[in-house]
Amino acid sequence: MHYLRNVDSDTLMPFITTTGLLLIIFSVFVPFPAILFIQDTLFFSYDHLSFIRPTASYVGFGAGMIWLAIVLFSFLLTKRYFEKKDRKYKLTGIHLAFLTLGFVFFAASIFHYHYLDEHGIQSNLFWSLSEESMAWDDVKELSRVVEEDSYRVLSYTFSSNDMSITIPYDAEDADTSYTINRAIDMYNWEVVDNFTAE
Repeated sequence: MHYLRNVDSDTLMPFITTTGLLLIIFSVFVPFPAILFIQDTLFFSYDHLSFIRPTASYVGFGAGMIWLAIVLFSFLLTKRYFEKKDRKYKLTGIHLAFLTLGFVFFAASIFHYHYLDEHGIQSNLFWSLSEESMAWDDVKELSRVVEEDSYRVLSYTFSSNDMSITIPYDAEDADTSYTINRAIDMYNWEVVDNFTAE
């Protein structure tokens, strides 16, 4: 921190400019392989019948990269401003704290997922610190959000007496589709359709 406070902004400019631009450019491409690789490394299990990576995981990871770039550019610009005014730079700590927030986005994105196994539905929401679980036997109601025009199913919500878990649904995800349909047949649930114009 002492080094960052005292180093000349002209020395930092090539590094920060290059790093910031690369973070912004790669924020479009990196989240997809990064989330796939990291989540598979951390959470893969042969017990999973289906593993669902919500869109918010990719968006959050990309947002974290853009946030890091913004903080780096802010650090450079404010440092240059203080140097022109010939004042001691005092915002290093604040920028380091803001940088940490970017890594919080990475962690929240990595730990945001849903999976289905023989026991039931497991879900970890974006800002959640713990996993929610619901056994298949505990499901009292199953509803789904359906697009009005195309009849495309967007999500399923499993409800028990105490809680509800909503998982995104993509008809092209064969594992999820098969697992849900098998559970519907096995437990003889009546599916409630909630139509939406979106």
